[in-house]
Amino acid sequence: MLDKPTSWFFVYIVESPSAPDVYHGRSEREVLQQALSLACIHSASHSAISREAFCAALDIGLKHEIGRLAPLSPLLHISSHGDTNGVQLSSGERITWEELAELLAPVNTALNSRLVISMSCCEGYSGIRMAMKTDDSPLPFYALIGSSQKPVWSETAIAFAVFYHRLAKGAHIREAVEAMNIATGCNHFHVQWAEESKKGYLEFLKSYNPFTAQQQLAAAASAREAGELQKIKPIHFSPARPAA
Repeated sequence: MLDKPTSWFFVYIVESPSAPDVYHGRSEREVLQQALSLACIHSASHSAISREAFCAALDIGLKHEIGRLAPLSPLLHISSHGDTNGVQLSSGERITWEELAELLAPVNTALNSRLVISMSCCEGYSGIRMAMKTDDSPLPFYALIGSSQKPVWSETAIAFAVFYHRLAKGAHIREAVEAMNIATGCNHFHVQWAEESKKGYLEFLKSYNPFTAQQQLAAAASAREAGELQKIKPIHFSPARPAA
């Protein structure tokens, strides 16, 4: 346990860099940890190049740091490449949102459903899908912060450094996310709460009408087909000339 913690949280970084990042010596965790150190915010990090290492970082490494840095609360920061379906590791292996939810649910439960996750990857905001459940199984996080687009490396590094700095100064999570967008000149960093994601998903399922959806898809397909037909120019045939 560290004496006189300077904030109510510490940042636990799990980074899985791509081959180009390794080649060019780019490491978000190194930049972020330097910024956190300057702001007197405790942090710990692990590099996870494979599925096995990634799972160990969340299961073994995070538990160790929670015990070592108690009573500070962990904020989980995942830095990797990703898309709407999940994250991609250095090895090329993929962790889907469903798989990540299974890894995080026990952690969130142990933290009394207060786990805050920062998804520092392309379309990381898609991670809210982890909370779109129809049953009463444990949710994988309390709040998730991520980008709805594909930010460049410098945007994520600056954005999350500002996010943690504002939190340490007493800002609410929503206010800290607003500061991320202001600092980077972007407007694609967002925060969502798991309970809200689940509630919205359940409401969507209640109002969803498969028959209406099929009609809409059929109408859209017909419209596209009609549009394509209009683009086709008619072929004009000249009458054949009689043989001389």
